Amino acid sequence: VLIFLVTTEFVHAQFFKNNFYYEGEVGTITSFFVRDEDGDTQVFSIGGLSFRGGIGIHNEERSLFFGLHTGIEGNFRHKTGILPVYFNSKVAFDIGENTKLIFSFGYGKSFQVGPENYKGFLRKYTIALGNTTQKDNMQSVFIELNNHGFSFPDGVLAITVNLGYTFTFLGSMLNIVGS
Repeated sequence: VLIFLVTTEFVHAQFFKNNFYYEGEVGTITSFFVRDEDGDTQVFSIGGLSFRGGIGIHNEERSLFFGLHTGIEGNFRHKTGILPVYFNSKVAFDIGENTKLIFSFGYGKSFQVGPENYKGFLRKYTIALGNTTQKDNMQSVFIELNNHGFSFPDGVLAITVNLGYTFTFLGSMLNIVGS
């Protein structure tokens, strides 16, 4: 409830009125050159799912973004979940009339869900290709590398490669709801 109240006040602050964003993403955790149960090497396989969201501010040109994000990663290969909480920054370059090349960096904490309770410092690097929608929002497809700063119980470093889709609602909450 406290987070909702703070967020609501943040949205209605005059300075950020038209420069606020909400963002949601869905992705797959991918695995490359992994041995399966039969001992065969798989070039590519799906290793889990990732769901994340965030709030933040952007500049008038929609080229710089700063936000607070969180979510959950379900890692099937290691039978565990990871909860990241991080600050995210993005730089978006126009490469066409409605097309952007986006570079993103996130830094925060990652927590493993499970009896081990591992945690570490998250570092997230993303490259995305996005476009502006008809309602002046943004959508993009991305590839990202996440270093969660700890090892899974089997000794494998908790580093994931995610492929996915992001949708970003730009502007004030009144514009988003009224659309």
